[in-house]
Amino acid sequence: MTALAGAVVGVIAAIGVWIAILGATGVTINEHHKRTIDWSTLGWRAALIAFAAAVVWVVTSWPAAGGLAAAATGIAPMLIGSRRRRRELEERTESLASWAEMLRDTISAHAGLREAIAVTARVAPPPIRREVQALSVRAERESLPVALRRFGSEVDDPVADLIVTALVIAAERQAQRLSDLLSEIATSARQQAAMRMRIETGRARTYASSRVLVVITLGLAVLLLLFSPKFMSPYDSATGQLVMLGIGALFAGALWGLVRMSRPAPAPRLLATPTDGGVIG
Repeated sequence: MTALAGAVVGVIAAIGVWIAILGATGVTINEHHKRTIDWSTLGWRAALIAFAAAVVWVVTSWPAAGGLAAAATGIAPMLIGSRRRRRELEERTESLASWAEMLRDTISAHAGLREAIAVTARVAPPPIRREVQALSVRAERESLPVALRRFGSEVDDPVADLIVTALVIAAERQAQRLSDLLSEIATSARQQAAMRMRIETGRARTYASSRVLVVITLGLAVLLLLFSPKFMSPYDSATGQLVMLGIGALFAGALWGLVRMSRPAPAPRLLATPTDGGVIG
């Protein structure tokens, strides 16, 4: 147990050094992308992590196995959430392209800008319908450029910024050929969505290979624990627990790296606010 206690102290010391380095170098905080904490979801996740750790610890009598089970239970939902976030980005880009084409067609029918927004708000694609409907309401109550900029801030997407910029210029300066510009924006948005789909297809093979490797490794460990306990008996000692903790930490680090790589990279926005670190529209 002395070796295990020393290992725990070493891990705590390493974490302290890491925090000190972060404190010295500083961490960039994006105020615009702060997320509110869902305490109910966080509570359920914490309870699930504690339950997994307790069950594995009781079944195996290995505290290191309980800690690794807790880490795996905490990381797995993050990977699933990253995939959902990428899918939402693709759907939103497609929706913005469709809405730009709706605006183009409505304006081409000799409708005014406010009228075009009000008409398309009723049939806007579901991923952005709430924001477009809010824009339609605000456009009747306040300045159209202000309402458009608030819409761009709510949608928080580079394609939305392009649409907002085109509409603001048209509202303030009576820009010509707005329909052609909206067509170009829609085409560009669809190209971005197609590019993301190609990237996602390439990533899918990596995710599939990683899942197979993790499942085979864990399945082999469970089979050995059930049918060949003598083979796993070296892990009963403090040194064995330390070795298991090191191996598990490598797997957990690899999974965490996969989560970080799977998160969509934030694209620079044209109409970002000063707190976003971008350009003011």
